[in-house]
Amino acid sequence: MKVVLITYMGGPSKLSEIRDYLYRLFSDKDMIDMKVSYLLQKFIAKVVSFVRTPLVKKHYEEIGGSPVVKNVLELSKLVEKALSIKTVAGMLYSKPFLEDSSKVMRELNPDEVFVVSLYPQYSHSTVGASFKKVKEFLKGFTLKFVNSWHLNPFYLEWIRENIRTSLKGLSCEDTVILFSAHSLPVYMVEKYKDPYPKQVEETARFVMKEFPEFRWKLAYQSKLGPVKWLSPSVEEALLEVKKEGYKNVVFFPISFVCEHLETLYEIDVEYKKLAEKLSLRLFRTPLDHTSENLVKAIVSEVKSVMTS
Repeated sequence: MKVVLITYMGGPSKLSEIRDYLYRLFSDKDMIDMKVSYLLQKFIAKVVSFVRTPLVKKHYEEIGGSPVVKNVLELSKLVEKALSIKTVAGMLYSKPFLEDSSKVMRELNPDEVFVVSLYPQYSHSTVGASFKKVKEFLKGFTLKFVNSWHLNPFYLEWIRENIRTSLKGLSCEDTVILFSAHSLPVYMVEKYKDPYPKQVEETARFVMKEFPEFRWKLAYQSKLGPVKWLSPSVEEALLEVKKEGYKNVVFFPISFVCEHLETLYEIDVEYKKLAEKLSLRLFRTPLDHTSENLVKAIVSEVKSVMTS
């Protein structure tokens, strides 16, 4: 018996889950290494989650709650249908927890488990953290991992089809395509020699081969805390677009495959307000997690590791 395990960071499906979600996230040294002992980081995570929960709760309320877990489960079902192989989803920091999903896998007792993260670009803090826990929870099983799929042709076409829709009626003289990716602390990129920034840029460059007449930029979002993060930030990129005289920004969140807080609030609310202040028109490309091309991308990657 073969089984596919899809991993993701997750998100709070209910407002009551926010504090627990934040605590799990901030206490994980693979995600955020505060350069303190494990016990001290857990204590700091408890304080941070307590302080940030009221603010984050307002953001979730404004977007009507996070659909991320629902979206991941829907995508998993589509992958299962396309592959005709049992597919299970497990989240790092929210229900259904990866640990619980691993218990389901043990009950299934598969001969092989094919593990794929919904983060196309590899980072130690996302894909690496997920795979590390999968190895812990499923010790003794035959595991095959999809390490990255940032240049998968179906994935690239999925991005292009979404951008094409947003570009309708816009001229290259007035428009910039802005790719945003979730940022990482620079010290973690250097510590793990993380390929994430390079892979994000490679994805953008391959996508843009179809739109050579358009100017494009890559920026990073969701930085937190006083340490140095990958740059430029989205705020800096938007200011640059304004200075260069462009009027329109087609915004694609390149490191995500489904909607969640960073797209529905950070981009659609906060960055849209900034764009309006700068007299820029922001067209945010939606993330269709049910797209045939996205499903084909994941399916083709699983099939690839099956034969490896």
